[in-house]
Formats: sequence, structure tokens, C-alpha cells
Amino acid sequence: MLIGMFVAEWASAEFYLSTMLGRLLLAPELLSQTYTDALGAAQIQDSIRHAIEIHRNRYGARLISEIVLAEIGELNARIEKLRSLRNKFAHFCWMRSSDSEIFGTNFSGAFPNDRRLKRSSATLRVDDIRRHHAELFNAVERMKVVVSQIPRVSEDAAIAAFKTHQDGP
Repeated sequence: MLIGMFVAEWASAEFYLSTMLGRLLLAPELLSQTYTDALGAAQIQDSIRHAIEIHRNRYGARLISEIVLAEIGELNARIEKLRSLRNKFAHFCWMRSSDSEIFGTNFSGAFPNDRRLKRSSATLRVDDIRRHHAELFNAVERMKVVVSQIPRVSEDAAIAAFKTHQDGP
């Protein structure tokens, strides 16, 4: 149940990360989805880091305030720390060891050896999963607020800006 809760919350986190990136790129939502849907979470998070730096260095935080940029960076880092757990949930086969612990092995067909042992299996405490889920849930709740603080570019505004540019000298 906790794995399902974590993975479902991860889907929300990816949605808000994608939305954040689209807004940082000053793109209308549908257009930004054509870009972000093709990216994995790690690529989206890298792009967010780069976009924050451009907003700071190129635009001097004039489009998005430094306070909001700092919070986006902090949320991005919080989510990044939880990505390896999400990957383990997605790429391992899990079973209950006891009421307080689960054990997982990866789906690799390779024979486990000493070198691969740490990467090919994991043991997680139920309390730790519950805590990580709470961290992820809280980050997603905060991302909902932060996304609303990033200016949204409407399709009409983008079309109007493009037409104005075409009509110019």
C-alpha cells in the first residue's frame, strides 16, 4: 500500500515539475507538454536547474522573483533526493520481510555478485517509506502553490506576441 501511495504521489510530482519547467520556459501549457512529455524526471529536473540559472543570470530575476526561483530550486532538490527511491520501487520486485520491513530485488537477469549486491537488492523499513511518502506529499503540496506563482503564458498571448513580431520591421 505504501509503495502505491508513494508511486501515485510521484506521478503528481512529475506533473508539477513538468508544469514548472513549461512556465520557466515561458511556453503555453499545451506547447510545453510536447517538450516535457518526452523527458524523464531527471532530464526535467536538469532543465529546471538550467532555466533557474538563465532567469537569474540573463533576466536578473525580473520575470520570476528570486524568492520564487529559490523555492523552485529547493523543491527540485527535495524531489531529486526521492527519485532513487521511486526508481527502486519501479525497477525492483518487492516482498514483505516482516510487518516492519520489505525486501526487493531488481529485475536484472544478471547473476548477483559482490560487486552488484548493493545495487541488486534493497531492504526498506516501512516507517522510512511512510516518512519518504510524507516528504514527497508535502513537496507536491508546496509545488502546487509555487506553480501558481510562476506567470502562466496563455496561448492567446503567445499568438499575439508572435503575430506582432511577424508584422514588425
